Amino acid sequence: MSDSYMEFEAKSSRDGAWYDVATFVAHRYLDTGDPEVQVRIAGFGPEEDEWVNIHKHVRQRSLPCEASECVAVLAGDLVLCFQEGKDQALYFDAHVLDAQRRRHDIRGCRCRFLVRYDHDQTEEIVPLRKVCRRPETDYRLQQLHAASNLTSNNQHKTSTDHFATPAPKVIVSSSEAMQKQQNLDQSRTAPDSHINVSAAARHTNQESKIPGTMTTNVTDPGIALISNAVAAAAISTSLGQNMQEAKL
Repeated sequence: MSDSYMEFEAKSSRDGAWYDVATFVAHRYLDTGDPEVQVRIAGFGPEEDEWVNIHKHVRQRSLPCEASECVAVLAGDLVLCFQEGKDQALYFDAHVLDAQRRRHDIRGCRCRFLVRYDHDQTEEIVPLRKVCRRPETDYRLQQLHAASNLTSNNQHKTSTDHFATPAPKVIVSSSEAMQKQQNLDQSRTAPDSHINVSAAARHTNQESKIPGTMTTNVTDPGIALISNAVAAAAISTSLGQNMQEAKL
């Protein structure tokens, strides 16, 4: 047994209209083997109980349509439609011939449906509030809701990806950063070194004009030291020769 609750409706043999079943009172089998059930109609007392054929006149209860469920009512559908007559207003089986879709407003659904009643073949244009759809059409609403949720999720994901995409970052390692800093420092000190070398070169050229001195390569400290020593020895020898000549 299932815990789910199911509601039923029964077709009365008195007027051919469908009524909600309040309870099943009893059941029986006819000589033909057809099962029948005694039903109590919702809103009526025991005196109105009626035996009806289970296979032909008992079914799951039709569902009143909400404003957003008009899309589930299509041409060719069997519906339970509320027919208002001069003497009575009852629910009868009808088939939808056409559906006129209209924009909804604050009042709800404004669609109109052309139906033909099965019991007298009359046609009528009715609003959604007079139409009860069969439970067999539930799958249509499920499909529509699933498609709507999928579209909404895709739009939300696209919007999130658009705003969440980070800007590209340039990753520089510490060694590259140090190398760039050294290059920057060298570029800043290069002009001063050029000035110092030029000044040293000018000073060396001036000394080379003095007799007895030699032009040295200032760029090599070892060669400069040897050259200076040779120049000093030459100067000492020249001075010694001059003093010897003076004595003579």
